[in-house]
Amino acid sequence: MPYDVSFIFGGSSTEYDSSISSLTHIISLYLMMPPEIRPFSVKHMYHVSRNDGLVRSIPFHSGFTIDELQNSISETSILPGRTLLTTFDTIVSRDEYIVNLLHGKFGEDGGVQTLAALSGLRGTFGDPHVASLTMNKYAMSSFVSSLLPTDVVRVPRTKLIRPQHVDDALQFAKSIDGPIVVKPNSLGASLFTKLFHDSVTTELDIVALLSTTFNYDSIALVQEFISGDEYSCGCLIASSGVVPLPVVKIETAGNFFGHDEKHTSGLAVEKVVDNTDSILTDRIKCIAKVVASSIDLYNMARFDFMVTEESEIWFLECNYIPGLMKNSIFPKMLRHCGMTVVDLIAWIASNSNNFTKKSYFVKYDVCE
Repeated sequence: MPYDVSFIFGGSSTEYDSSISSLTHIISLYLMMPPEIRPFSVKHMYHVSRNDGLVRSIPFHSGFTIDELQNSISETSILPGRTLLTTFDTIVSRDEYIVNLLHGKFGEDGGVQTLAALSGLRGTFGDPHVASLTMNKYAMSSFVSSLLPTDVVRVPRTKLIRPQHVDDALQFAKSIDGPIVVKPNSLGASLFTKLFHDSVTTELDIVALLSTTFNYDSIALVQEFISGDEYSCGCLIASSGVVPLPVVKIETAGNFFGHDEKHTSGLAVEKVVDNTDSILTDRIKCIAKVVASSIDLYNMARFDFMVTEESEIWFLECNYIPGLMKNSIFPKMLRHCGMTVVDLIAWIASNSNNFTKKSYFVKYDVCE
């Protein structure tokens, strides 16, 4: 018997469009399948507006089309909406299984995961603490460096910068013998992430970028730039263990996979390389599996690495909810395994555990 699945998407973060594209890709492929072989039934699509933060429900029906989805998204602002908490209460009363496609801030930083846990929602939200950890680039890098020795994986030297300590950023940048990267600590999509080849002659540009970053993130990072080739490894996380996906190599003209390279067609080439360097890709998969197994991840994740000419592997970051857009890296990994994003949703619904909030109350004897 097929599972019943609903989706929550949109949100108020800068990655709103990515969320829309992820859902559109899933539903497009779903509608192309004959109804009798669809692995799950779609019940509702809950759109979180980036304008007012309210939720509007888009019900699915037998004659549903992508045009109807797009029209519903564009017209939701004129329809009455409900708060997220009220919507969650309705979802719980319907006992719906929810696939979380809220990318970026709140959607994958522990915010919505906390509300889902408190509301008792079933779905792909996962552990709020783990979501918060993976979204925090500095904390996640610190975790990885403490988990594995440097001969297995290394972490770039990084300085955590707060608004009142911009001078520390400049001093640290000058201490690095080579290029540096300045980026937010917790924003996704490589927003406000920039490579500086000479920190001395670009001081004013660095300060300006930090100033812009602090409008959207309370912490910024100044990090040594690791020259090499970038690789990404996705993982499926089931109740029985972690399954690494094929490794993808990311090629760019300047060997830097920034915001423009990620979101401008033709600036990056992403290709599966499992069959071209199995020794390296096996090492990357092993690291990804160890990291994913060491924290309480649910459903899926993607890990990004840099590999130098000396074959040193450097950890960059973890993506808690990888983008599922048509041309994104994670779907390319899936396709190499003969899976679509529809297959992914079906796999998650049938193989992964639901996060269950632990009891906060522990009874103990108090001495009088």
